Amino acid sequence: MALVLSRGGLKASSGFFGGLCKASQKSHEVTQVAFISGKKLRENRPPRPPPFDYRNNRYRAWHVWWDPMEKRFDENTKVIVVEGLPGVGKAKFCKKLAEELEMYHFPAITFDDIHIDDHDFDYRILNPKLPPDAQFVDINTFLKDPTGRNSTVIQVHQYVLRYLTYIDALAHVLNTGDGVVVERSPWSDRAFAKAMEVCGYMPKRGLDYYQSCNFISLHRLLRPHLCIYLDVPVDAVKAKIQKRCRPYEKDSPALTTQYLSEIERNYKELVLPDISRHAHLLVYDWENEGIIEDVVDDIEALECDPKMLKDHGDKLLDWRFPTLDEIRGARTLFTNQRNQLAIGCIANRWDVPEVLRSGQSSAKLDEVLEELYDEDPGKKYARGFDPKRNKGVLWKIKDSGDDYIRKSNKVKVE
Repeated sequence: MALVLSRGGLKASSGFFGGLCKASQKSHEVTQVAFISGKKLRENRPPRPPPFDYRNNRYRAWHVWWDPMEKRFDENTKVIVVEGLPGVGKAKFCKKLAEELEMYHFPAITFDDIHIDDHDFDYRILNPKLPPDAQFVDINTFLKDPTGRNSTVIQVHQYVLRYLTYIDALAHVLNTGDGVVVERSPWSDRAFAKAMEVCGYMPKRGLDYYQSCNFISLHRLLRPHLCIYLDVPVDAVKAKIQKRCRPYEKDSPALTTQYLSEIERNYKELVLPDISRHAHLLVYDWENEGIIEDVVDDIEALECDPKMLKDHGDKLLDWRFPTLDEIRGARTLFTNQRNQLAIGCIANRWDVPEVLRSGQSSAKLDEVLEELYDEDPGKKYARGFDPKRNKGVLWKIKDSGDDYIRKSNKVKVE
């Protein structure tokens, strides 16, 4: 049962909150609970071992014996996701909250991270040469033409990007002990997909395919400890979108009152009730923003009594690890298997033409790419394997295996 709090213009709904903290090797119940604390309460915290550099090193079997993983965990080793309609100020909120809680802010991976390579070449400039089903699409493609052929593909790709962002966040938590604040999550993405189907942007078979992708992949992730929803009325959202004046967004035929209202309804009727069965849920009236310190106070006040967790069903069930080996297994999965998890998001179905590419279009794409590679041969090599740009290629015997849309290369491990 949810507990409803109120303070001035905010409303909060919460459950019981647990997470990783420093644990004994002899402890049977490894996942222990602790209150999240703001930086004012963390001034004299004991030192922790340095983080494991998972960006440049894979987590190997021998690390089990000498890497002090559990000694990095403390009361703030948590995953917080921030949700809300477009334009409500999630990025600004996440940055401030992460600073106040001494956590790491994880911005969302974008289509730029797919389409712009290591040498700053943007593959989207090839689109005029390509048929629609072979183009390098992004969210701007949808905003410009929401009823176009590629809307289903774009939304599926958007889900994969959020999935990847969340994998990176989990890997960061388990390798460094830092808490993370993430902009949106893969669980909330269905609010957009369902709204697209209602508004005629996506056919029913496209939504069915999208749901297939959800079904085969979401269960592999650890759900967040806390979800924060920034509630802003649709009319105010439209005003904020106009004010920030982003290209394609300001005059987009997609961002109608109906579409935004459907997203809001899906959030409140589907996403938030579902995620609150596992995580804490805090909901704030954010039309005129608020005071971040008040949010921190609410987070610090969340009940974390371990005896009460077992009486609340699935509350934080994903984070109740009975042994350290189970935590290590999760760490191995999200650190070493990123690429495989991403590929596992895509359902193999042949009954949805919107997500398929014809043979003729594939041939045209190959032709255009061959022309590009003739001009710059380095573009045909995998990351780190261009003999003209990279050293020691002769001695490299395999790819790292986890560089698929490697936004996390930009994340510093400190």
